[in-house]
Amino acid sequence: MIWFDIKELERGLKNGEISDRVIFNYLLGNLILYSISPYLAGSDSPGFLLIFLQIAVTLVITVVGTSRTYEINTSGDRRDYLKRFLSLSFVTGIRIFVFIIIAAIPIGIIFGILSFNPFVNKYSEGLFDLILMAGVSALYYYMLTNSFKRVSHGQENQPVVQ
Repeated sequence: MIWFDIKELERGLKNGEISDRVIFNYLLGNLILYSISPYLAGSDSPGFLLIFLQIAVTLVITVVGTSRTYEINTSGDRRDYLKRFLSLSFVTGIRIFVFIIIAAIPIGIIFGILSFNPFVNKYSEGLFDLILMAGVSALYYYMLTNSFKRVSHGQENQPVVQ
């Protein structure tokens, strides 16, 4: 992997010398940076341990989930990984977003009726954020890997749970 020399990377890409595995590593690197950057920018810190847990959980889910999509694609027809990842992850992200919006409305109403506030202090808010982020991220990668199975292995009507 080329870390700094953009001209060398450009030359390698132009001449077809950069393998799909190296491109996957660039994708994974970008996803890792995007995953941890929100935690590095905020000053609304719930404490070092909670931030460390949030970063660790985010990194594990991102690395395992993204690696799993690559493994599924490689064990299948080995075609168009980046095209598949970018398009399937976009649509999966939109679906998760819509689901969260739809689920948040009744959950917010129930919390209001019960006078439940998960944001009593910065620690409970951080823990709530951690649980929510882990759950949504796990669901996202679960849905994404199932899409990769259907596309890469040609399984049209495969049940979601295997």
